Amino acid sequence: MKLIALEEHFLDAQVAAMLDEVDQALLSPTRVPGLDELGDARIQAMDEAGIAVQVLSHTKPGVQEIDDVKLATSLAASANDRLAEAVAAHPTRFAGFATLATAAPEAAARELERTVTEYSFKGAMINGHTKGEYLDNPRFWPIFETAQALDVPIYLHPANPHPAVLEAYYKDYPVLGYAPWGYAVETGTHVLRLILSGVFDRFPNLKMVIGHMGELLPFALWRADGRLTPKYPHLKKSVRQTFMDHFSLTTAGVFSTPELMCTASVVGFDNMLFSVDYPFESNFEAVRWFESLPIADSDRAKLAHLNAERLLKL
Repeated sequence: MKLIALEEHFLDAQVAAMLDEVDQALLSPTRVPGLDELGDARIQAMDEAGIAVQVLSHTKPGVQEIDDVKLATSLAASANDRLAEAVAAHPTRFAGFATLATAAPEAAARELERTVTEYSFKGAMINGHTKGEYLDNPRFWPIFETAQALDVPIYLHPANPHPAVLEAYYKDYPVLGYAPWGYAVETGTHVLRLILSGVFDRFPNLKMVIGHMGELLPFALWRADGRLTPKYPHLKKSVRQTFMDHFSLTTAGVFSTPELMCTASVVGFDNMLFSVDYPFESNFEAVRWFESLPIADSDRAKLAHLNAERLLKL
């Protein structure tokens, strides 16, 4: 069955050169082989596992943590240009999500429009907060306004937790703050902040995507809805309904059948999409797991490619 994978990362060399020493070490191609490659080797890895299309996005933190806003904006544009070249070279195998310098929201919105209209990018990936500021701040909403106007989704990807959270929760167990736990808590909290901010009342056709089987939210949604919705009566819809109406969830980085069945029982297979989180996760492991799922063929097709084709107009 055709497989489209939505959270598949790369690292642009010019952006990498501007990252701090910690991120450079974490994202080194010697530590994460394939992260800096957008050509034949990546396609060979896709072919060997049986993946038809990767939707490519710049790995975190991208340009969002660069202090010089003009430089960040310029680097985002050049990284998107190079991504567009890779997509143009392999148009049946690659698609793109734009990287945005969110510290300059108006410029980021223009860059989103440029990449969608000129390069047919499928939306953008935003890596969590921007130097401690979250997207529920209305100053970032020009990005959402543009995404709604273009009818493309924003993929909200984890960032490292806010520095204050890292200090309070994770300083004694640093690894806990990242992929094993902290990323999901950070992104799930970010989603709830967005819902409570009223951004989806302001932009009722805005579409968003989150990965990692919903960043803990499917399991937590009932309680969050019951406790939060009564406290925000000015919102047009409940927390639960807003989440259901505006978010699609991917399997990126979570290849577990119980977790998938829990998520599907909450949001339904119409709102779920296959992803790997390559090259941080294995294409082979993801595909083997997907092929073993005890689900109906109709749901398997939705998860594999039909939902992605509909959402991204592939």
